[in-house]
Amino acid sequence: MTWWGTIKKTMSEALPFVARSPALQVEWLVEEIRRARLSDRELAPYLHLLLSGHQTRKETGEEDGLRESFALLPREIVATMIRCAEIYDLPELLPLIPQLTVEEAIMALKKEPPPYEKRYLLLLDRIFQAINGGGEHLLERAGEKMLAEGAAPAHFASAYERFKEILIDEGILASLYPQAKG
Repeated sequence: MTWWGTIKKTMSEALPFVARSPALQVEWLVEEIRRARLSDRELAPYLHLLLSGHQTRKETGEEDGLRESFALLPREIVATMIRCAEIYDLPELLPLIPQLTVEEAIMALKKEPPPYEKRYLLLLDRIFQAINGGGEHLLERAGEKMLAEGAAPAHFASAYERFKEILIDEGILASLYPQAKG
């Protein structure tokens, strides 16, 4: 092993997750997913730290390169990240994934809000919006597939219909007031 490889290995073992750059955090997560030493529940807090840091950097206008890092990930790693992510992290995670697939969208849509969540419709709307932003009628295809297969959670059908009505209303308002987009 070269001296640089030794330094890199030592740093990767000694440097705490929160002290790493976003790219190194993604690299660490990928490595842990491949090693399969941590369960989904154990990986979720690390993914939360990565996404909350991204949200903070996004609010301050700082570019962190997460989109580029996620573009390089294999689909099975992306699927694992969606599977282990908490429902609250999905609105931040999904827009980072380039070309979200129907199966990945379904995986996200099957997550159920916790029973103590009082504003679960707002949370679901944020997830629907994140998937809807994926283009190509992704939300519609995923929703219809889940309903056709009978694989939708109990909360899904009514929330999905409500969100479709919201999109129709937005379309009507945008056609009436085109200068008010934003």
